[in-house]
Amino acid sequence: MSKYVIACINNDVEILDTLYNKISRIVDSDYLIESYINAEQALIGCFNNIIAGNEILITINGKNNSSMTCDDFLVELSKNSPNTKNIIFKDILTLGNIQNIINHSSLYKIIPKQLKKVDFELIILEAIKLNAQERRLKEYQNVLEAAVDKRTKELNKINVKLNILATTDSLSGVKNRRSFFESCGPIISYNRREKKKLAVLMIDIDKFKLINDSYGHAIGDEIIRMMASKCNTTLRNSDIFGRLGGEEFAAVLPNTSERGALHAAENIRQEMSNLEYISPKNHKIKFTVSIGIAMLRPQDVDLEAILHKADLALYEAKRNGRNRVELSKEEMPNN
Repeated sequence: MSKYVIACINNDVEILDTLYNKISRIVDSDYLIESYINAEQALIGCFNNIIAGNEILITINGKNNSSMTCDDFLVELSKNSPNTKNIIFKDILTLGNIQNIINHSSLYKIIPKQLKKVDFELIILEAIKLNAQERRLKEYQNVLEAAVDKRTKELNKINVKLNILATTDSLSGVKNRRSFFESCGPIISYNRREKKKLAVLMIDIDKFKLINDSYGHAIGDEIIRMMASKCNTTLRNSDIFGRLGGEEFAAVLPNTSERGALHAAENIRQEMSNLEYISPKNHKIKFTVSIGIAMLRPQDVDLEAILHKADLALYEAKRNGRNRVELSKEEMPNN
């Protein structure tokens, strides 16, 4: 168990004995009273106590038999024990000592060498009481800081979860419509400004209503989840993918040419046609997707404009038999 140390430094052994006798009458076994005639030895003794887990509660400083002055001792001690209550006999102080202590350490009381002129025991008891109050306040602050830190972390986790809920489609696990538009806006503005190629894909599950009618909406939801997951892993990390609603999804592919967009869309189409969902009743369900592609052009003011072109291309893919990729007519070579 840690102890509270009261260090007495004085080259007068009689004064040290007097200090010990007065202090020992008013403290219990939780306190260690240590006597030194040398400030350097006192500093070593205090550091050893700190290492052992003890607290330097009070120092009582008089003349000492070393080249280390009282103020230098206190300045060095304060680096490792800043809350110590330092009591000094006024007969050893100079203006320089006081300035050094005030600027770099702390001073609790200045008392006369003749202890009969002061209520020394009361001074010690007040120092002990003040130290206990400061310690309780520090403990309270630590508890409060820990509670605030814990609450802050909890709120951060809640905010992260709320942000995920606000930006993620709850069924498919990909970006929802709002998040998709917010994420794509800056990318499209940048690609327009830098005159870089950018492609937009509109992806729709073929005959999705028939799947719902034949197997139920729960199975339909599973198909949407499977499709979204596969699309997400097929696209690049730099691509932005989201669910616009129902069975309709979209992807924005930055730095992508017409040829690159056709290749990416065909990869998605083939991956979807290879998927097979096995229902709880052991029904093997296969499905396909149709994809429309549009490219960013100077006249496209925003994502809505490009999506509209991609949506028209998607309609062409549906009209031409589904399970296919169509490029917007605007991108065709003869246009």
